[in-house]
Amino acid sequence: MKGHLTTKISMYAGKTTYKILQISGKKGTALPGKVSMKIKPNLLKEMGEKCDRTILVTGTNGKTTINNLLNHVLKGKYNNITSNLNGSNLINGVVTPFIINKQEHYDCGVFEVDEGTVPKVTQQITPNYIIITNFFRDQLDRYGEVENTIKMVHDAITDSKTILILNADNPSCLYFSDLPNPEIYYSHGKTENSKKQMDVFESVFCPICGNRLEYDFINYGSIGQYHCNNCGAKNPPSDYKLMSVTSHDGYYDFSIGYCNEQKSFRLNLMGIYNLYNCLAVIALSSELGLDYETIKNRIISFEYKLGRMEKINLKNKEVVLVLSKNPVGLSEVLAAFCINPNEKSLMFILNDYPADGEDISWIWDANFEKVLEIPNIKNFYCTGTRAEDVALRLKYAGFPTSKIRIYPSKDRFDIKPAMNNILSEDNKSYIIGTFTGMPEARKILYDKQKELMKK
Repeated sequence: MKGHLTTKISMYAGKTTYKILQISGKKGTALPGKVSMKIKPNLLKEMGEKCDRTILVTGTNGKTTINNLLNHVLKGKYNNITSNLNGSNLINGVVTPFIINKQEHYDCGVFEVDEGTVPKVTQQITPNYIIITNFFRDQLDRYGEVENTIKMVHDAITDSKTILILNADNPSCLYFSDLPNPEIYYSHGKTENSKKQMDVFESVFCPICGNRLEYDFINYGSIGQYHCNNCGAKNPPSDYKLMSVTSHDGYYDFSIGYCNEQKSFRLNLMGIYNLYNCLAVIALSSELGLDYETIKNRIISFEYKLGRMEKINLKNKEVVLVLSKNPVGLSEVLAAFCINPNEKSLMFILNDYPADGEDISWIWDANFEKVLEIPNIKNFYCTGTRAEDVALRLKYAGFPTSKIRIYPSKDRFDIKPAMNNILSEDNKSYIIGTFTGMPEARKILYDKQKELMKK
């Protein structure tokens, strides 16, 4: 009885916090959960038991995209899904959706979880599935080398019934081969987009024996077809494999082999990494029993709104917002821009707040030289608290200094001068930003959109 009362009080406190935040114009994606868990620390355990099935999504890149796309696809079968769709992926952000959308029962609980938070979440929730996307160097000031991050996730998987959805093309998946858990693998075969060498030097050592890995081809980062000449380790056999892909400006047509058939899809997102994200979603959706037509149609109808290749249409132009926070991600973003042959301008908002990663040296590991292959760049705008660092990196990459526009920011809100200039151009704009850069850029863009609609 006492426990039940504590639950009611904690939920009420969290809900009240959420309403206050809403009134003050804030999103309230994490604080309600924090307040509730101060009153009842094991609240997540109690709420998680209300879900018929629970799915966690973790890894360096792709968590938010997969979480949002997976939610959209699963709504083709399930009516009542709770999820942290806004990217708030620490434990407070996992609890908050239960507070905002309080129900006695959920068909699915689908949660993006920060790699370092996985142990805290699995202490209270026993997931039916965990999607593990990839592991790259990311915010070294938080977790150190990538092996530390992998170990945190590995050691947090304590229930042998949890089914793992793994990227077979990422060598880090081999770190999980000693677990007794059932494993489902997805992969991307060799296509016209595959490369012989890495653009960004990442993990190249065998997780089994420590010998240097050899690659037959690379799709992006250190992800591709690999093998170890010492111990024989290689990509595990795939249950879901991308067989072919045709690239367009803004979307891909591709086919996947699974269930002894080759099936066609269209994804309205740029970037090879998003094909991998889509593969993970297709794999899990199929394992949950969704039919091909439902999965296909739900993927086609998916529109992204959180700065991950988000398209915002103004009257005179299209703007694409792209979150980028590590060398591999940035390199692939620049590669995706190469598809569009028309005139365009680019912007990079680089901040160094804790949420962004205070160490911005990663931009020197990114393949910035890829910018030289992007056709018809009119201007490249550098803004954010580390705008000068972006400009310097561009200069070292060999980008023409006559096209570099530098707008240093005194804080994360001080990007309007740069935004006004890029939006004054008639050509398409691509705006790249780290975590704290995205919200302000989106606000400016949507305010501009509303302003234009009134005219």
